[in-house]
Formats: sequence, C-alpha cells, structure tokens
Amino acid sequence: SSEQALQEVVYAVSHDMGASVRAMKGFADLLSRRYGEQLDDNGKNFLKLMTKGATDLQAQIDGLLAFSRVTTRGRALTAVSVADVWRSVLASHSERLAEINAVVDQSDLPIVMADEVQLNQLLTELLNNAIKFRRDVPLSLSLSAELCHTESSTPEKFWTFRLTDNGRGITSQHLDRVFQIFQRLCPDIPGNGVGLAVCQQIVQRHGGVIWAESELGVGTKICWTL
Repeated sequence: SSEQALQEVVYAVSHDMGASVRAMKGFADLLSRRYGEQLDDNGKNFLKLMTKGATDLQAQIDGLLAFSRVTTRGRALTAVSVADVWRSVLASHSERLAEINAVVDQSDLPIVMADEVQLNQLLTELLNNAIKFRRDVPLSLSLSAELCHTESSTPEKFWTFRLTDNGRGITSQHLDRVFQIFQRLCPDIPGNGVGLAVCQQIVQRHGGVIWAESELGVGTKICWTL
C-alpha cells in the first residue's frame, strides 16, 4: 500500500512538473526565434543553457514516469518465450547492430512467467546500454540462461539470465550505483540515468533480483533471475 501510494505521488508530481517544463522550454524557444538576434553573445549563451536545462529536466521527468509505471501500468504475468522477445528486440535494432559490426550469440532461452511488454523493455534497455558503452572494437554480445532451484522445500524453479558484453566495463565500487535512479557514471555518454533503475524495478516486480559483474576495459555481465 505504501509503495503504491509513493508511485502515485511520483506520477502526479512528474505529470505536473512536465507541464511546467514544457512551458519553460516553449517560451525559451519562442524567445530565441523572436529576439535571439538582438542578444549579445552572453545572452545567447544564457538562453542556450536555459534551453538545455529544460531539455535535461524533461528527460529526467520522462525517466521518472517510466520508473513509476513499472508497477502502476504492469500487465498480468503469462507464459512468455524469452527467445521470441529477444529476437524481436534484436530485429528492431538490426540496422544499428550492423553499423557497429556487432556479433550476437544466443544459447537456448526458456519460457518464463512474465509481463511480455516489460520483458521487452528490460532486454531493450540492456541492449541499448551495451551499444552505448561499447569500446572501439566490434561489440560482442551473448545472452544465456541457467535453470536453478530454490533451497527451500518447495519445488519452485527459477532461471538466471546473463547478458555478457565486451564493453567499457564498470569499476567494482560502482557496481551497485548503476541501478540507482539518476546515477550517471559516464558524463560523455548521453542519457538520463534511469534505464538500469527501471530494469531493476521490472525484475523486482517479477520476483527476481538483478546485479552486475564487470571488469574495467574487459566487459560487463548483467545478471538477473526470473
């Protein structure tokens, strides 16, 4: 109940803030078009910074809304083929993957109980991160799954998934921070610091956990259970 109330507050605040930011950005664009030529260099720079600030804030608000909607807009869990969802995600990124000469390896992937839309969102976000944080070598990706059993007396089974890349990697002291909302470890890469926080929300909604294993300059494994 407390979690739901918090999510509703986040949604309401984000919605209202979004309207104000859109108004700010709209008037900044209008000011630039109508009076931009009358401003000196300092004035133009101030206007540019104001517009960038509004744009960045809008991106954060959009991310906050996406974060809150994981629990408020989630669908019922059904039997979903992870292989089918992964193929769909790869197909939607096929041109970009071809551009960077990416090699994607895939082992047999299971059918799990999941929200198919959110599973697609999870894999899409993880793939986008692998593309964004690659090194100056062809990207190598591998998605695998391992069947595990709980230590309890119940016959419940779960799958551990691992998405492995050969990207920049993450330092050990930052492995937990990457899942915190608005945390950005690479200022040179565009983003709003929300993607992995949303991934964590999705996995937790499915009763699982998510973590990162990484070595700087070698690559990263994002692991999660369903």
